[in-house]
Amino acid sequence: PKATKPFAMPSRYGVRKIFAAFGTAFVLLCSQPAAAHRASDSASTFRTLLEEEHDHDHAKVDLPKCACLAAAEGWKIDCSATAAMNNALTYLETTSNNCKTKDHSAECEKNFNIINAHHDHCDHGEVPEEIEKEIHEFEGFYTDCQIEREWYTLGGVCDEVHCEESGTKAELTDAINALETNNCNATASSCKDKKACKDAFQKILMAHDTCDHDDVPTEIEKALHDYEDACDSIRCNTATKAEAENSLICSGAAAATTRGAFLLAAIAVASTLAAA
Repeated sequence: PKATKPFAMPSRYGVRKIFAAFGTAFVLLCSQPAAAHRASDSASTFRTLLEEEHDHDHAKVDLPKCACLAAAEGWKIDCSATAAMNNALTYLETTSNNCKTKDHSAECEKNFNIINAHHDHCDHGEVPEEIEKEIHEFEGFYTDCQIEREWYTLGGVCDEVHCEESGTKAELTDAINALETNNCNATASSCKDKKACKDAFQKILMAHDTCDHDDVPTEIEKALHDYEDACDSIRCNTATKAEAENSLICSGAAAATTRGAFLLAAIAVASTLAAA
């Protein structure tokens, strides 16, 4: 029979390397969580660990929760925090910070997460206009996080849009054209007075909030911002009230998964350094 290889204790040097690896992991975990996943081989694997199952049958589901990123990175989701939003945008737009690239720093990631979460959650009147325009210059370099729009008391829940079905893009293009054809932003009451305007705007709003960027026409973002003032009074909710409130809380499985992801990523980085 094949002889069993006897167990060999690691040398004192090997033991020191092991403790150094876990020490580095602890530092990474406590200081800059985003740095750990950025230094790892695959940022997409890290973000997959942060996913939380979403009840809607939409395409925009495989995303980390914004509330958990906020807790991990040390910022708050606060629709009245205009200064924090503007400061985050300023950091992203500062050329020397090199944030307009996929190979960006953890600080760039943090500041994008700040403007992205507030852009997607807060009422358009609460988000500085510059952020609503400039955020789209950065979206191609970052991954979205999952958060619901603030609950609008006067509106019901929007009709569902089946993001990935064939023909959905064409339907949304027709909705965009309907807003223009019916002059839905000609006056303050144009959108409210015309059913075609209401139907078109609510479809675009739901698709914008729940579908992946690849599943909707590129013009949908501009259309939403062009008509949201005129159509504000007839907007619907793109999630239930419970879902909107829950999206602001990092707890349970989402919180545990976030901590676990940071720890695993930190240990992987530290172990790599120790083996070098």
